[in-house]
Amino acid sequence: MKKILKTYLIFLMIYGTNGQTVNCDYQYNNNFWMTSYQNMNDSGYTCSLITRELSFFQKLSRFRNHKAGRNDADVKWIINYKESKMKTFSSSICHKFPNLEIIDIGGAEMESIDDDALSNCKNLKFLMLNGNEIREVPEYLLTRNSKLIYFWINNNQLTTLPENVFINKKELVELLLNNNQINFIPSSIFRQLVKLEMLNLDNNELQSINPEWFVGLQNLKLLSLNGNQIVEIPSKCFAALKNLEKLWLNKNRIKTLKTDNFGGLQNLQILSLHTNELSDFPAGVFTQLTNLQELSLNSNKLTIIHSDSFDVHSQLTAVDLEDNEINAIDPKVIDNTAVSALKMTNNSCCQLDTETKSEIKANLKKCFNNYQPRHYQANAESCGKGVKAQGTIIGGSEVKRGMHPWIAALIAPRNKYFCGGTLISKRKLVTAAHCMLILARDITVLLGVHDFSKRHEVGRFPYAVQNVYIHPDWNPHTDTYDADIAIMVLETEVTYSKYIQPICLMYANSTLAEHSEGVVVGYGKDGDPKKEHSIIPKSINLPIHKNEDCFLKNYELARYSSKRTFCGGAGNGTGVCIGDSGSGLVVTDGSAYYLRGIVSASLNNMTYGCDVDTYSIFTNILHFTDWINELPVERVF
Repeated sequence: MKKILKTYLIFLMIYGTNGQTVNCDYQYNNNFWMTSYQNMNDSGYTCSLITRELSFFQKLSRFRNHKAGRNDADVKWIINYKESKMKTFSSSICHKFPNLEIIDIGGAEMESIDDDALSNCKNLKFLMLNGNEIREVPEYLLTRNSKLIYFWINNNQLTTLPENVFINKKELVELLLNNNQINFIPSSIFRQLVKLEMLNLDNNELQSINPEWFVGLQNLKLLSLNGNQIVEIPSKCFAALKNLEKLWLNKNRIKTLKTDNFGGLQNLQILSLHTNELSDFPAGVFTQLTNLQELSLNSNKLTIIHSDSFDVHSQLTAVDLEDNEINAIDPKVIDNTAVSALKMTNNSCCQLDTETKSEIKANLKKCFNNYQPRHYQANAESCGKGVKAQGTIIGGSEVKRGMHPWIAALIAPRNKYFCGGTLISKRKLVTAAHCMLILARDITVLLGVHDFSKRHEVGRFPYAVQNVYIHPDWNPHTDTYDADIAIMVLETEVTYSKYIQPICLMYANSTLAEHSEGVVVGYGKDGDPKKEHSIIPKSINLPIHKNEDCFLKNYELARYSSKRTFCGGAGNGTGVCIGDSGSGLVVTDGSAYYLRGIVSASLNNMTYGCDVDTYSIFTNILHFTDWINELPVERVF
């Protein structure tokens, strides 16, 4: 055996510190996957690290010394065929072969890299150190490797990366960091990788995603974060990745999605979220993914699929919903898509695999029969139960007690009423952001109140406010009432009664959004200029108008409106007034009431303090229901 070994260990090179030995078999190598490096007479001149498998070399052209006319400076590749061992990557290799363009030393049981290991390899373009036992990358390892295109250091034992390791790596196209133990990544580490197209962070120990990682990665096409411990995707997380085409987030612990999670990804073609803990996702979460072709949501906990899930995806062809708990699907779910491959095996209501669009609809009939639209998903066991009121707030009739048990009165110190609100769950109320001019601890919420003159009214209960969430887009320093919405969270849960019940929420896909009339109930001024507000709540039926129609009535309204407001009013001397701010405008399907808007603004009038001969402005709740459900405490539905 010793004689055979001597036959195949053709050239022994001993060079460098730590007694490191590099055994080379010099050859021409034109059998490499990188097509730009298949020129046998140039870039193919290679040092193959000697393997222990002798039979391997029967397939190679071997040279005891360099091929005629070649020397160390001609060596462009160094390759390890996974049997040679190298505990430390020292500067030996780059000093011996200064013109290396490809270093492929995978599977060498390497544990460490010297700081200056690559300092003499200024032409290096491909660095593959995968499948070793490397625990740390020196911070300035790549300082002199400005031409680097590919860096693979996957399947090692890294736990983090130094902040400056990728400085000035403006040519880097592919970075593989998967199958390590990375639990922390500095915010700006990738910022200078302006040509990066692939970033693989699979199978690490990341618990969160930092949107700062992606700033500057305008050319990234593939991002893979499979197999981590991610629970939540931050808002606008991937907004910087304008050219991203493939996003994989499989095998994490993601429980919820937000409507703006995937904003900015207009070029995304493949999104995969399989094997997470999703039980639902809000309407519009995939809306901006107009080029989406494949969506994988299999192996989650989904129970219902709504039509607005994929309503703008004309290019969507494949959806995988296998291994969920789905028992109901909207019949219109694929109407506006190109879906021809829908996988639904291992769900509650059907066992469907890839079929044509017509076959899909036929075979999902049982799922369709179980479906109820989003706006029927009550935010409590019973919500929105009441009797349609009549009359007006100014000049109208009083509301019978219990007609609208979701109305709330907001009380400031010294027992002063200042705004209305609407109960939407046991701890949440909706009101107008412009009402929130005092601290949460100074607000008392009165529920079940009907007559302000009766301080000991049966069924009336005061509640302290624990916190107030004002929508981040609200700007009190502008004239517009855009995002004029706030959520109050009570310190304790309310006890439902016939006088205290929550309203139902509705979503943009609801047919109720097309209603042309709603009801407002409030304690605002009722026509008596001597009273600051009404003692008894009053209601009004208000026509709902498009903004354009309102502006024709009074163009001054345009100054206060936005795309997320609508206007309402009869323009006949009846309407909302001072004190009604924050109250809800509700609509009904005949069986329950649903919150449609929030009273935001009315024009002034010298007599009543508000101009009820024109229209009023309402915050459109349809734009904010997902934001409401993303806030702490319980989800509303």
